[in-house]
Amino acid sequence: MLLRRVMEHVKTQNWTAVFLDLIIVVVGVFIGIQVSNWNDENGRLAKEQAYLALIHEELMQNSKTTDNLLEYYSTVTEAGERALVYLEGDTDCQTACEGLLIDFFHASQLWAIALDRTAFDEAIKLSFPTDIALREELFKTYDLIDAFGLLNQESPPFRITVRGYFNPAAARILWSGCWEVDVDAVLESLKRDCESSLVATDAASMLRDIRADAALAPMLRFWIGQNINAMANYPVLIERTKKTADTVLSEVAISS
Repeated sequence: MLLRRVMEHVKTQNWTAVFLDLIIVVVGVFIGIQVSNWNDENGRLAKEQAYLALIHEELMQNSKTTDNLLEYYSTVTEAGERALVYLEGDTDCQTACEGLLIDFFHASQLWAIALDRTAFDEAIKLSFPTDIALREELFKTYDLIDAFGLLNQESPPFRITVRGYFNPAAARILWSGCWEVDVDAVLESLKRDCESSLVATDAASMLRDIRADAALAPMLRFWIGQNINAMANYPVLIERTKKTADTVLSEVAISS
């Protein structure tokens, strides 16, 4: 319709009207482009906010997982230290041998769970976050997550060797009553509920064989040292992860 009107004005040589028509066209195109850009920018902002929310959730989950790892390896280390006292002593187990066998079982545990960075990696592919300071903080935090996430990922020699001394009857009891996994929560737990059931397995005999293996004490010392290192670093990671999660959350709140 506008084009037909322009043609009519040209035929009548009404140049003022032609000029006004052209102005209307140019302004209309400009407004259309601006509206399109505004919609694109709003859409990109909304997408960034969605990814920041996902990153916040990911960081909080990593913090929770690391907290669980700290508790888990505290139990492993305490059990290992009690087991090491027996290995370094010169007396075979006479009483409460079932509890000591549980210590060796718990000391051999490894929870090789990986900390997540899926949301962050996807956001980076889209050049999110756009805030440079936040982006740098996230990179540093996820570098720590990668570094500390590598702690205790490989099975130690102690774990493999000591479990060779558990007879099948004892192994069944230990795994069914002194270890538990919550699949939904992705959580491993070390318990001591199987102690009374181990009475029938001759724990004292297994412990004598374990103590006779001179290679086990150095292996256990190494494994305890690895866990001490992990427990020293996990609190640092927990604090940093929570701090960065709070920063991300404040950015989401400001933009909202």
